[in-house]
Parts: sequence; structure tokens; C-alpha cells
Amino acid sequence: MCRSLKAEYVRMAIAGCSVIVSFLILEFTWLENDKCCEISVWNHVCVLQVIGGICLFVGSLKNNHWLFLPWMVASIILIYTLSYKSILYLTHLEGRMLMMVPLLPFIAGIWSYFVYDVFQDFLQLQSESIKIISIMESVRTEY
Repeated sequence: MCRSLKAEYVRMAIAGCSVIVSFLILEFTWLENDKCCEISVWNHVCVLQVIGGICLFVGSLKNNHWLFLPWMVASIILIYTLSYKSILYLTHLEGRMLMMVPLLPFIAGIWSYFVYDVFQDFLQLQSESIKIISIMESVRTEY
């Protein structure tokens, strides 16, 4: 993450992007409904991503690092689904390249960086909270 930006603002921007991308993915689910005969998972994955984005936004506002975890789990599921479905679409569409299919691995790559960034913030906030707890316990034992 850029040192000039505050981590809270970046996490809020990532949360907003996750909601926007989820709605954009839902707009393009016609591809699977028309071309593939399997059950569509996009609705479920996008709902998880929206819920995770809301948790990440609230966690950034309240500085609660435990609220980052739902977004990270939903994002890992989204990355897996994007990667798997891009391969599946290429095989089921019989080589016909649609504009959306090459975008899926690209979005998965960007999302991998977002997960890495939020996970680093989670670890940093976790270590800070452990330090605060140990300081409070040492002060309590002195008196």
C-alpha cells in the first residue's frame, strides 16, 4: 500500500470496489444462463462479496480488524470462482472469445493484491492490539 495514503481510506475504497464489482458481475450473468447448463453460483458469490464489503467498510470505520475476516473469506471464494469460471467458459464456449472471459483472470489478479493488502493490515492491527493488551496487563499487575 502507498505510504502516503491512510490504510483506512484504502480499505474503504476496496470495500466500495467490491460492492461495485459484485453488481457488475451480476449484470453479466446472462452469459452463464444462455451458454452453460449448470447452476449459477454468481448470485451467491456476489452476495457474499457485498456482505464482506460492508463488513470491511464498517471494520475500517471502527478500526476493528476482526471485521476484515468476512471480506477476506468472501474474496478468496470470489478469486477461486473467477479463475475456475474463466477456464470453464473457455471450454464450454467452444473457443469463442467473449469480451468478459479475459477480464475474469485479470479481476482475480487484482483481487489477490487486495486480499494481500487487507491481510497485511489485519496482521498489523492484530500485533498492535496484542501490544496494547500486554501493556494493560503489565500496568494492572504493577498495582
